Amino acid sequence: MKPPSSPASAYEFGRNWDDFVRSHFDEQRVAASQRKLLEFLELPSLTGLSFLDVGCGSGLHSLAALRAGAARAVSFDVDPLSVTAAKRVREAAAGFSWEILEGSVLDSEFLGRIEPADVVYAWGSLHHTGAMWKALEHTAALVRPGGLLYVALYTTSHRSAYWLDIKLRYNRASPLRRRLMEWSYALRHTLLPDLLRLRNPLATLRGHKAKRGMSYWTDVRDWLGGYPYEDAKVEEVVRFAQRQLGLRLVNLATGEANTEYLFQRAPLGSAP
Repeated sequence: MKPPSSPASAYEFGRNWDDFVRSHFDEQRVAASQRKLLEFLELPSLTGLSFLDVGCGSGLHSLAALRAGAARAVSFDVDPLSVTAAKRVREAAAGFSWEILEGSVLDSEFLGRIEPADVVYAWGSLHHTGAMWKALEHTAALVRPGGLLYVALYTTSHRSAYWLDIKLRYNRASPLRRRLMEWSYALRHTLLPDLLRLRNPLATLRGHKAKRGMSYWTDVRDWLGGYPYEDAKVEEVVRFAQRQLGLRLVNLATGEANTEYLFQRAPLGSAP
């Protein structure tokens, strides 16, 4: 999801996702995304459920939800190129009830036209809006009674300020400088650590898609460029979701700068 921000600082998320679809999209990635989705939701399938993808990026995970049995999917993103990329994926997988829209999670009027869903998915998008807590509140309002909210948000760490500086520098850099920063990141955080542990770094790069169906270099660019950038402590997110949004935490996973949260809205008629 590309947030409304200064062109001098905001990352071109849609361009990255469009490149991912053109260069890397395949059925193995859809299958990997589907496995990850069902595993974290702790469901055997999404048969009969509606799925809403907030900040859909490439549309890969929306397709994974439909392949997992979702009755229908609605995907939206504020970046026109992300919308284009998702529509390209939809064209390659005809036969599903899948609506793709352009709009912002911060736009209440736009959201008012979207029907709440059984499963609402916002993986790595809300912390790029420039108003993360408002975005989380708006997203939670799209969860049906008894429904699930699967969200991934950056986790506050002692290096948060460092990464904020890196992101600002990356977005202001020339194309050549960006490539150098990408390779520097890969060397420091993947290639050299693998070699020191006597692992094959090429196998790590090739195996990256098994995690969520993503491409290693697409994720590197998304991480280095991902600005606006906000983060939060796990306890802050859980407290906000429970006290302000009326959600119950049912699953949690940490790692790779993000924390993944699964919340559930109480069914109608249940005790408060």
